[in-house]
Amino acid sequence: MKINAGIFQYKMRGESPSKRIERLEAQLQENDALDLIVCPELFLSGYGSFDKIKQYCEFSNGDYAKQISLLAKKYSTAIVYGYPEIDNDNLFNSAQYFDNQGLSLANHRKKMLPPTADESKIFKPGSESSIITINGIQATIVICYELEFPEIIRKLALRGVELIIAPTGQSSHWPAAALYNCRTRAFENGIYVIYANSTGNLNGINFMGESKIIGADGLDINNANEDEKVITGEIDTNEISLVRNKLPYLDDARKLN
Repeated sequence: MKINAGIFQYKMRGESPSKRIERLEAQLQENDALDLIVCPELFLSGYGSFDKIKQYCEFSNGDYAKQISLLAKKYSTAIVYGYPEIDNDNLFNSAQYFDNQGLSLANHRKKMLPPTADESKIFKPGSESSIITINGIQATIVICYELEFPEIIRKLALRGVELIIAPTGQSSHWPAAALYNCRTRAFENGIYVIYANSTGNLNGINFMGESKIIGADGLDINNANEDEKVITGEIDTNEISLVRNKLPYLDDARKLN
C-alpha cells in the first residue's frame, strides 16, 4: 500500500483562518497529485495567544471546517489540520482529518498537554486515540507533545498503526523534539512519521520548521528546513516489512510483557 503524502509547513503570521485556508488552497493547486496533506498544530488560530484561540475556536463542523472539507473534495486530497475546538464550553487542541471526499473521519483531541504557552491551562485534554485507514494504510493522529512519549507510539504500533501523523507547533527553544525524537519514534517502531511543524515568528515564539516525512528506518524522506513550502514523500508499507524483518522491535517488545 502506498500514499503520496505532503506537509504544508506554514509560516506563522497574524492573519485570519480564512487567509490561512487560502494559502493552503494555493499549495493544493500546485501539488495536485497528493493523497494526503498535513498542516501544523493550531494551524487556523496560531499558537501562543489565548485571545486568538478564543476568537477563532469553532465546533468540529464549523465554518472553517466546512471550507477545508470543500478543499479536500475539490482537490481529491485528504487533509489534516490543527485548530482550537470548542465543545460544551470546553476548549480542545484538536486536529481534524477530512478524507478525499470531504468527509470528517477523525477529530483528535490532544491528550497530553504541556505547560508551555499555558496549554495545560487553556485546553481540556482529550481521551481517545484516533486511528484511521488511508488507502489501506493504518494511520493515527498525535499532536506535538504526544509524539514525545515513546509509550504512546509503541502502544499504537502494537495495535497495527503504520503511519503517525503529527501536527506540531515546535519552537526553537526545544529543538531536540524536532531533530531527534520524531525520528526515533519512527526507527524504534519501524513506522512512518509525518511531522508537520510551523515556521516563522508569532506571539513571541520562533517556530523552528524542520517539518519532515520520516521513513520506517528513521531517516528523512524529505525535510522542509525553515522555509514556508510543501514537501512530499511516499509512504510505502513494503518498506515497513523490509525494515521489520531486519529489526523486529515490535515482535521483541511483545516478549517484554
